[in-house]
Amino acid sequence: MSDRMLDKLAKILNQAENASSDEEAAIYMNKAQALATLTSIDLAVARQHTAKREQREQPTHKTITIGQPRKNNNARLVNLFMAIADNNDVRINIAMNSTFVVAFGMPSDIEVVEVLYASLLFQMTEAANAWLKTGEYKQEKVLRQVTKRDAWGKYKDLEERPMDGRTARANFYDAFTRRISSRLWTARQDALEAAKANTYTVPATGENGVEYEVEVSAALVLFDKKEEVGAYYEKASTAKGSWKGASPTSNSSTAARRAGDSAGQSARLSSAKAIGGQRTPIAA
Repeated sequence: MSDRMLDKLAKILNQAENASSDEEAAIYMNKAQALATLTSIDLAVARQHTAKREQREQPTHKTITIGQPRKNNNARLVNLFMAIADNNDVRINIAMNSTFVVAFGMPSDIEVVEVLYASLLFQMTEAANAWLKTGEYKQEKVLRQVTKRDAWGKYKDLEERPMDGRTARANFYDAFTRRISSRLWTARQDALEAAKANTYTVPATGENGVEYEVEVSAALVLFDKKEEVGAYYEKASTAKGSWKGASPTSNSSTAARRAGDSAGQSARLSSAKAIGGQRTPIAA
């Protein structure tokens, strides 16, 4: 992505950060994803017009740190990254311990994913920290197995206990990520729908090397790019085995999921944290 387009994305994120309402902030987030989608289309068309012998954007891969070893929610942070990558034509390999990912795609798309991920990661952790401080999750009761003793010896029993913070945070993160994934997908589809009105002329080569031009849709342009990225991934990926993903929570917290979904619905994107800023420490 050009510096000009990245600056434009940063301005949209800044507008979201300073929005006067959650609804206005949501509109700017959708605009950010739409800009990423439409820019991706424009760049893909431009690539097809560029002769192979000339310099042009090529698929590449990049290692991106997610978290520190042995942190409880690394896998859930990967889920957030994956939700953003899936909506921006980027494929990923995931470390077995979920501490990093390897992103495969066009450099401009990888850059967009990194910017959005840093911003949404900041929003998710800040929102979760603030909500957990309210202690609302402690009002929920869960059944836990405990060891008791009577005249005949030890035995196992179930006892009601307050929901613990780790479980509540995991539920919050899961719900936040699902809502963000849905919003990004909707924004992308809206951008593609808007782009249907435009047709793009790209060069083609027929029999006997005869060159001509054809009109293609935005969807076809992105499909061709996806195929090229897929071919590069098959060639460059050295991944073996399969990623286990985030472990299911032992208990479901309705309050945490409701709060996480609400935070994902009204996420405000912070340009200061997304571009060149320092990340908020991630709680376990």
